[in-house]
Amino acid sequence: MQGWSDYFFMIGSSAAALIGLMFVVVTLTAGRDREEVERGKHLYTSPIVWHLAVVLVLSGAAVAPGIDPRLFAAVSGALAVLGIGIGLRSALGIAQRPGAPGAAAFDLFWYGLAPAIVYVGLAAAAVGMFTGQRWGAPAVAADLMALLLVSIHAEWDLVTYLAPIAGPRDPA
Repeated sequence: MQGWSDYFFMIGSSAAALIGLMFVVVTLTAGRDREEVERGKHLYTSPIVWHLAVVLVLSGAAVAPGIDPRLFAAVSGALAVLGIGIGLRSALGIAQRPGAPGAAAFDLFWYGLAPAIVYVGLAAAAVGMFTGQRWGAPAVAADLMALLLVSIHAEWDLVTYLAPIAGPRDPA
């Protein structure tokens, strides 16, 4: 990961800031039906925080002095396998939820399948890195950027869905 420290510092810092913004997003759920909020937490907000935490942890590990590349690859692979499971769980939960079919297809892709696909790439990159392939480290970097971008899209979508509902109310 030599020569990548600025890159990983940038995406790790971005992920950390976006995790903080998720606290603001959660406040937008105030006054909503408790059951709806709990379901949304499991299918939407918690997975976004997980994805951003993966970017943060792996970015920090990438710039940690003296980290063994094979250990980094093994941790990346393990987090990728967990991420695939989380993405598929979200996709399945969204597919089973009652609601508008058009919105369900959009959510199923962006909150479930897109992250799972990125994690498949991260798992492949981890294998490449573990086996000493030259493309392994750049592939990990690209996958973490992709995961950050998918998370940004999901967080933006979530905010634009919740904000109009949580906006100013007519006191009359």
